[in-house]
Amino acid sequence: MGIIARQGFNSTGIEAILKQANVPKGSFYYYFSSKQDFGLQVLDHFAEGIDRIFTSYLADEGFTPLARLRNCMESLVDRFEKNNCSIGCLAANMGQELADQNEDFRLKLAGIFQSWMDHFERCLAKARDEGEIPADSDPNALAEYFLTGFEGALLISKVMKSPVPLRNFVTVFFERVLRKTVQE
Repeated sequence: MGIIARQGFNSTGIEAILKQANVPKGSFYYYFSSKQDFGLQVLDHFAEGIDRIFTSYLADEGFTPLARLRNCMESLVDRFEKNNCSIGCLAANMGQELADQNEDFRLKLAGIFQSWMDHFERCLAKARDEGEIPADSDPNALAEYFLTGFEGALLISKVMKSPVPLRNFVTVFFERVLRKTVQE
């Protein structure tokens, strides 16, 4: 994942992957039928890791739903900062690179992003049900808005080599977009 995150999928050759993993070519083709198969499995592995992060934060009953979502996002921002603002989201990077070139990758990535939005939608629905956000809020639309905004802010932060755009997005989303319009 690291080499693809740094160099891109198309720019990463099989030889570089073999060297990084310290395995012979025959071993690669024993586990993967092609470079595309490898890339799709890398995405699966990445998505499983992110899914574990989302599940651990968003299921933590010790916090309100909005606090769970914010804690989750703050942890991702912290990881980004620890990587010197240089490694963004592998799924977003591969989406920008491959979605128009390969339907298998596009479908895999669409499924990953939908899974993430489903996590956010469930959490936002709980926030609505518990009165943290207005009763007429649409958790599905908010989840989509959140994912697209977060990924866009992550890209700008990577380009600027600064966590400020990402932190600004998180702050505005939680303190302006989701704030209750009427106190009950």
